[in-house]
Amino acid sequence: MSTTPSSPARHGENSTGTARSRALRRAMVTTLLYDIGLSLMAYFAAELLGATTYVALLAGTLVTGARMLWVAVRQRRVDPFALFLLFLFGAGLALSFTSGGARFILAKDSAQSAVAGLVLLGSCAVRRPLAYHAALRFARQAGTRQAAEFQARADTPTMRARWRRVTLVWGTTLLLDASLRIAAVYLLPITVASNVSQLLMFTFIGALVLWTVRSMKREREHTEHQGATP
Repeated sequence: MSTTPSSPARHGENSTGTARSRALRRAMVTTLLYDIGLSLMAYFAAELLGATTYVALLAGTLVTGARMLWVAVRQRRVDPFALFLLFLFGAGLALSFTSGGARFILAKDSAQSAVAGLVLLGSCAVRRPLAYHAALRFARQAGTRQAAEFQARADTPTMRARWRRVTLVWGTTLLLDASLRIAAVYLLPITVASNVSQLLMFTFIGALVLWTVRSMKREREHTEHQGATP
């Protein structure tokens, strides 16, 4: 049985597609670092310096706001995903005014994950859920060509299903994260609960980012395979 070798043009298309996919994944990780990492670093740095929870949350909120303003000026538009992040830190800032014992203070930190999960799940009711706006943000960071290609494919049934699936996975997982962290706060000794809560948060966020990157890679490989099939 003979096989038909792939043409040089097909190899070139695959190489170009792989390079663009890698650029998009790099942009996603970098953008998440800027959007979430900088705010978290500001929050934890303020706490390490002895700031109150209110001041630490205020620092995170200000950094998020500065990042959103910078992106808005650079791209000449207000990014819905950046507004979502600003809302989360603002919600944490509002919760910091409520009082309670040490366990309640720890539980309030988990409330941000719950709020994020609920907002994500709620966005599935609209035509373009939050995962779409996050992906568009990553594509714009990757370059003009990637952004144009993203927008050309964004409204296909396959991609609309992907945005909804990714949003559902993130929203559901964040709600699970919040539930486990709140349970840990009230079931474990307070000194252990604090560390377990932080560990759960970073574990779930890391797992979500890894799943998103891998699912994007699998989708690209599936698309290339379909294109190579005669």
